[in-house]
Amino acid sequence: MPWYQFINNELDICDPNSYQLLEQAPASANGPYLCAIFADEIPNDPERKPDIEGTPGLLFYIIRALAKGKGQPVSIFPPVPLEVRMSEFPAAGSIENNSEH
Repeated sequence: MPWYQFINNELDICDPNSYQLLEQAPASANGPYLCAIFADEIPNDPERKPDIEGTPGLLFYIIRALAKGKGQPVSIFPPVPLEVRMSEFPAAGSIENNSEH
């Protein structure tokens, strides 16, 4: 499963221009902003969009992460490990610009 790192804090998982696919977890720090999610891809999707409905429990972890505003919520329970990454700063401009924080 790839990581989906958001750009410009849009959180638009249906728009491939609002996130960047990463093979490894992005560097991040505790904070109130959702930075990235770890999810299955929609099967046979040429744009490799995240399969939110098909990744068990992912929406729960996203909601929990946003509600807490800190920490990196994670689950190691089957059927798949789940993680989200939070950041001290909202995503801005591009992934490269955001990594300077």
